[in-house]
Amino acid sequence: MPISFSAAPGAAPSTRTLESTDLATADVSAGRGISAFRMERTHPSLVTDGVAAHEQTLAVGNPFWVFFVLNTGIATWLIGVLVAVMGLDFTQAMGVILIGSAVGGALPAAMAVLGPRTRLPQLEVGRFALGATGKRLPALLNWIGAIGWDVVFNSLAAAALIALAAGSGLGLPSWLAFGILVALQLLVGLWGHHLIQATARWLGLLLGLAFAILGVVAVARTGVAVTGVAAPIGAVFAALLLVVSYSITLAPYAADYTRYLPAATPGRRVFVPVFAGLFTASVAFCFFGWATASLVTEPSPVAVMDALKTLAGPFAPVVLFLVALNSVPCNAVNDNSAAYSLISAGVRISRPLTAVIGAVLGYVVCLLASDDFVAFFENFLFLFAHGIAPWAAVLLTHWLMVGDRQGTPAGITVGCGIFVAVTIASIGLFSANSLYTGLLSERIGGADVGPYLGFAAAALLEASWLRFGRKGP
Repeated sequence: MPISFSAAPGAAPSTRTLESTDLATADVSAGRGISAFRMERTHPSLVTDGVAAHEQTLAVGNPFWVFFVLNTGIATWLIGVLVAVMGLDFTQAMGVILIGSAVGGALPAAMAVLGPRTRLPQLEVGRFALGATGKRLPALLNWIGAIGWDVVFNSLAAAALIALAAGSGLGLPSWLAFGILVALQLLVGLWGHHLIQATARWLGLLLGLAFAILGVVAVARTGVAVTGVAAPIGAVFAALLLVVSYSITLAPYAADYTRYLPAATPGRRVFVPVFAGLFTASVAFCFFGWATASLVTEPSPVAVMDALKTLAGPFAPVVLFLVALNSVPCNAVNDNSAAYSLISAGVRISRPLTAVIGAVLGYVVCLLASDDFVAFFENFLFLFAHGIAPWAAVLLTHWLMVGDRQGTPAGITVGCGIFVAVTIASIGLFSANSLYTGLLSERIGGADVGPYLGFAAAALLEASWLRFGRKGP
């Protein structure tokens, strides 16, 4: 069913609609979809007006690979190592990994359902609930978050490249390793959505199989410790939030890679592939990391690479190459979605140029953050989870209650105020990390429950406003 987009009273009428988007540059052939090697359209209207209806030709199963590859590899493996470092026993660790992977995967999958219906990127979808101006804050924050993901993936990939070069008797400085990675990732990211989907599909299969074999070999060598002393509740909640956060920080990307699906695609056929990709990879690689944590002398990129070399033996160069290769589809997604986000934040320049800006800044931050990777990794995930949960709650609640009668209010909505207020309260009261300890965190054993309570509170407040306070459609 088509979505009716209307401007709220007082909002400037739109001069373009989804139907009036210039399709002259679209490379779509009836029944054949869009070529993976055709660059995605570059004009900012691709974000603000969305893709055209006849461009929605993506196969339903394709988003599985995008989200699978994002949770595949050493970054997710390191999450499992950190869970072990927190002292969880077997039962606690398995519960945290299974529940955390399910909760973390469900939110991006739910957000992904909005892609085919609106034909808009995820942050642009926020204009309906947050307003034409209100959407800009989360869009800007997500652009910053995408740079953070560049650091996460590139720090591990650079460590792999440096170790690979060292094994060949070569010295590779970190600035050059980061530069090589950023250039490769940007090449795919510049090309845009269609090449990203194809790259994720083929590399996802290769990388998933290779890392799965490595994981099985690793667990066979180390065994699985099924006994141990249970960790305190604060450590359990910290580990749970770590696993949850790793996947839910992808929620602002979700619709970016489902909006080319046909508009009539049932919601469950959008939800299931995205959820399956995130959940499957998260469970497998978090478990591998937890089970093999004893081989990692410290939770750092260099120590993880040393452990991988030990596990792989004569195949170490191949494994290190695959670790570096894994960053290409992951950060191509980051660069492309960062470009969408910056345009939604109000910067009306072409998509490739915004991708270049994000990649260059990501390179600089990589150099600055590489000395204390683990602290950066944990704080980045924890902090963004506090904001993403209430943001997603407002958008989903608004969509469920308003349905197809979506309008774009001018300025800032009450929903935007709810998102900001709940985020501040969540961090201020419940944050439990090295950056800041919330006012109530210690009273509940150091458990960081902010994102969960923030999601519930934001959903309740938005529903109450839509039911009792909002005027008009």
